[in-house]
Amino acid sequence: MKKKNIKVYASILCICVILGVLIFVLNMLEKKSDEKDREKIEATMENTTSSSSKNGTTNYLEFKDDLYKYTDDCEAYVIMGTDGSGNESAEGEEYRGTMADFLLVVIMNKTTNKYGFIQINRDTICDVTEIDSSGEGEGMEELQICTAHWYGKDNEQSCENTVTSVSYLLGEMDIDGYYEIGMEDIGRINHLVGGVKVKIEDDLTGADPQFVKGAEITLNDEQAEKYVRARMDVGDENNLKRMERQRTYMSAYFDKAKEIGKENPAFINDSYKELMECATTDINGNKVSVIANTIAKMEYVGVFTFDGESRKGKKLDDGKEHAEFIVDGNSIVSVLGNLINIEKD
Repeated sequence: MKKKNIKVYASILCICVILGVLIFVLNMLEKKSDEKDREKIEATMENTTSSSSKNGTTNYLEFKDDLYKYTDDCEAYVIMGTDGSGNESAEGEEYRGTMADFLLVVIMNKTTNKYGFIQINRDTICDVTEIDSSGEGEGMEELQICTAHWYGKDNEQSCENTVTSVSYLLGEMDIDGYYEIGMEDIGRINHLVGGVKVKIEDDLTGADPQFVKGAEITLNDEQAEKYVRARMDVGDENNLKRMERQRTYMSAYFDKAKEIGKENPAFINDSYKELMECATTDINGNKVSVIANTIAKMEYVGVFTFDGESRKGKKLDDGKEHAEFIVDGNSIVSVLGNLINIEKD
C-alpha cells in the first residue's frame, strides 16, 4: 500500500479535554449527585475491580533485549485526536483513515492510587502494522506512530491499529480501551466551557493575528483549534512546542471545567452526550463513569513526555522528507517508572 498524501502538520488536543472534564467535574459531582446513583456507580466499580483485577499478577514489558516486570494493578487508555487527511466516510478500497496527530495515554494505578498521562509525539517512529482496506495484512514497518490510524478497513480498525502501535511502543503494555475524536470538533469541545484563557508564549501570529507573544487571550472556538493545531509557519515549526501548547490548554481547560462543575452537576453527562456524536470508542458510558469516578479519588502525578531526537527522514517512502522523532528507550522506562513500579527482570 502506498503511503501518499500523509500530512505532517496539524495536531489537536481533543479528548484529553473531555478527560479533564471527567476528572474534575466528577470530583464535584460526588458531593452533589443523588446518593442512589453514587451507590450504583461504586457498586459497578467494585464488580469491575473484583472481576478484572490484575493486582498480584506479574506483567512484563519488553524493550529490545531488556525485560521489565511489574505487579501493580493498572489500567491504560489511549486518547487520540485525528486530522482530516483521510477518507473515513468511504467503504472498501476507498477507505483511508486520518492521521492520529494527538496521542495521550492515561494510566490508572489502583495499587498506588495514582494516575497520570503520557503525551506521545505524533512523529514518533515505532512499529506500525500495515493493514489494507479489506482489513487484512500483518506486515509491519517502522513509521511515524500517527500513520497507524491510516491503516484499516474502517475507523474502528484504524483506532485498534493505533492502540497496537502504542502498545508496542510501551513494551507491549496491555491497553484497556480507546477514545477518538476529530480535529474539526475542537471548537465544539472549547464551546462546552465558553472558551479557555491562555498566555501566548511564542509569536503565533502566522496562525492568528491576535496570537502576539505575551498576550493573554480567552480563545474562542475557532482560535482554540488554531492554538492547539498550528505548527507550520508559526513559532519554530517544532512539534515539541506544539505539544507544550496542548499541555497549556489542557491545564487551563481543567481549571475552567472544575469551576463549571461546581455550579452545574449535570455538566458531565451533558458533555458526554454532546461529544458522543463525533467520537469513536470502545468505552461505553457506564465505563466512562467508572473510570472518571476512580480517577477523581486518585492522586494526580502529571503529564509526561519521552526524550528523544527530532530529525527529517524518508520513512514514509513518498519521496519527501517528513519529521521523525526517535525516542530514547531509557526515557520510556523512566517515564513508566513514574506511573508503575517496574523493575528489570
